[in-house]
Amino acid sequence: MTDQPSAPQPASPPHVVGGGYEFDAIRKHLGGEYAAPHFVIHRDGVILGVCVGLMWHPRAESDPAEIWVGNKEDLIKWGVKLAEAKGTIPVYVRREQGGKWFYTGLHEVTGSTAEPEALKQRRQPPVIIAISRVVFLKKV
Repeated sequence: MTDQPSAPQPASPPHVVGGGYEFDAIRKHLGGEYAAPHFVIHRDGVILGVCVGLMWHPRAESDPAEIWVGNKEDLIKWGVKLAEAKGTIPVYVRREQGGKWFYTGLHEVTGSTAEPEALKQRRQPPVIIAISRVVFLKKV
């Protein structure tokens, strides 16, 4: 055994648009904490990325992409943070339950709405019954 420090580990390669990844690999790649809510990868209150499933966010791959934020307390708080985010955010979409998360590229927030009529139009019972905010994202 040697007393020398180990060689620095290479940074993980950039994720490829269209590539499929496991959630833990994404979180590690972005440097996020393992903490709820899991639709936002975050560290120290800063959003580092977004992971959403099409079952709950059916317009996540639209142009503009839409993130439909739930109405539980923690989700509402992070939905507001996402709506106020500046700069680019990597977005990953899971197309089927239990499947991999596909990297769709870097996005910027272009706006959001919490208007009751806009939220009502997006409800899809019995799966999607409560939305507190829609955040709009543009691919860059």
